[in-house]
Parts: sequence; structure tokens; C-alpha cells
Amino acid sequence: MSDRAPATTSQGPPAGGPCIFRHATPADRDAVVELVFETLRSYGIEPDPEGLDSDVMRFGIHGDPAIADLVAEIDNRVVGSVALRDRGDGTGHISKFFVAARVRGRGIGRELRARAVAEARRRNLRQLDLETRAQFEAAVHLYESTGWKRGPHPMNVCDRTYVLSLE
Repeated sequence: MSDRAPATTSQGPPAGGPCIFRHATPADRDAVVELVFETLRSYGIEPDPEGLDSDVMRFGIHGDPAIADLVAEIDNRVVGSVALRDRGDGTGHISKFFVAARVRGRGIGRELRARAVAEARRRNLRQLDLETRAQFEAAVHLYESTGWKRGPHPMNVCDRTYVLSLE
């Protein structure tokens, strides 16, 4: 357990300090939930905390060694998140990859993605996958510009999957 004060939400004026990337703590959960839900709603998507978005409800607090939750923060505010789940079969799943609108375009998403991939490599995973929506254009561009390939059509409300070979 950390003695850090709870991170504040993704709201507020544009951040000016340096961006810090770290593993999430239980104190980050509420800020990450707000970031994810606010971002989804900005795209006209109602969050599903009982279904597709249930993993964010445990962000930073699950204690499962197969899961690595990472955050980006500026001025003690969570501005980005990503979760990596090691399936135990040499593959991993990326989820809850979000960056606050007010700090997009600063390379925060690219660095979060790189850190999640580095964590997957550290765990000797051979492949990563993720599900997304075409309307998340910046994220789709990031995946396609960093070697992710389109995968099979997902079986849920997302309309795209991407796969990254780590071999």
C-alpha cells in the first residue's frame, strides 16, 4: 500500500509540469475511472462498469501479479492509463488505454504504449492484443504506426482488434 495522496482527476487546466509514468496504486483508481468514463462519454459511449469496462473498476487495486496497471501523471493529476493482462499462455491483452483530451498530442499515449509493451517483453510474452473502436482515431493511428496489425472482428461492441507480435 502506498502512502501517496490520492491522485486528482483528469479535469483542470492544461498541465505544465513533467509527465511521470509509473505503476498504478489503489489511490489512482477513482481518477482513472473518471478519465475512462469521461473519455467514453465524450465519444457518445455510455460506460459499462458491469461489462466491458469492469476492469477499470479494479484499476490499481486487484493485487493480481498477472496484471500491470500503469498511469501517467502531470502535476499530481492522472492524465493517462493502460492495463496489461498476462493470460499465462504467452499472450497478453491491453485495455483501458486512455489519455486525457487536454494533454493529447504530447506523446503521452505513445510512451504509455511503449511502457506496456516493455512490460510485456519483460514477462516474455510473445503477442499482445487489444480491442478498440474506429472512432478513437488517434489511438488507431498510434497502433497502426507502431506495428500493430488488424486482428479478427471482436465479439462485443468494439469494432476493431489489433495484434502485436513481440517475437
